[in-house]
Amino acid sequence: MKKTILVALFATTLFACSTPAEKAAPAETAAATSSCVRTGPEVDLINKAIASYGKGDWATLASCFSDTATSNHNNDSVAMKIADRIELYKKQRAGIDGEVDYGKPNVEVVTVEGSNGIKWGHSWTKFTSKNKAGKTTSTLTFASFAIKDGKLQWEGIIYDTKGLQN
Repeated sequence: MKKTILVALFATTLFACSTPAEKAAPAETAAATSSCVRTGPEVDLINKAIASYGKGDWATLASCFSDTATSNHNNDSVAMKIADRIELYKKQRAGIDGEVDYGKPNVEVVTVEGSNGIKWGHSWTKFTSKNKAGKTTSTLTFASFAIKDGKLQWEGIIYDTKGLQN
């Protein structure tokens, strides 16, 4: 009788401490809904925005963003509408001789479960330009984008401003 009770106790302990297969399945499914890609329509959209900035093609740049998109650069205390940011780009471009070389940007897009359809894009780009006085400057720029419904909804950009004012 003692052996039967010990076997029953051992079996109960073994089953109580094991994880059923049903519990493991949802965790595997959840992990599969997040991803990071380096190709696809959202990556193409970011590359299009970067190329449009480099070429000074303001209409195409604006078309990459939603009507309500906002922009933050470095330590901006308040986000500005993308249309206002493009107007600043135009003024800055007046001091640049020709286009801005944007090299080959490193771009990724991350999809995270529970983000209400928003995907997160990131780019690392080395911009190089020559001012009207002939001085060449370059800056490595990191940008983060919120992407939804095929449009950039928000941009947050960080770069070194040293030498960019002249």
